[in-house]
Amino acid sequence: MKLKWSAIIFGTLIDIALSIALSFFVLIVYASSLAAKGMAEADIQLQLSDPLSSSYFALILMAVGALTDGVAGYLTAKFAGFLEYWHALFMIATVMLVHAILRGESMIPLWYEIVAQILGVMAALYGARRYKKRPR
Repeated sequence: MKLKWSAIIFGTLIDIALSIALSFFVLIVYASSLAAKGMAEADIQLQLSDPLSSSYFALILMAVGALTDGVAGYLTAKFAGFLEYWHALFMIATVMLVHAILRGESMIPLWYEIVAQILGVMAALYGARRYKKRPR
């Protein structure tokens, strides 16, 4: 089995960049909604520093992560052109490795991380499946 590593790296970079961009967008919208409710700036910063302070916010962040993993899985499969599932699997494993390296000291509990990682793997493989099963 010979993998196209450029497709894996491309998918990893797309996943990370898209995750950062969409997370910033979600943070801005969430902070704006808290400010519109009259919450003080210090309280908003405290809310944003702990994503699990609101289950709604935590679920949205998890959904954004799964969405970006799915898009990256699709694009990885498309760029590879063969062995789509394997490319997507190696891409998401690389993303998970980068995430583990950059995680450092985090307030996020392990159960949340595990659920997010499982959803990420499922989303990446689903993205690869969408590409593989597309009408030609």
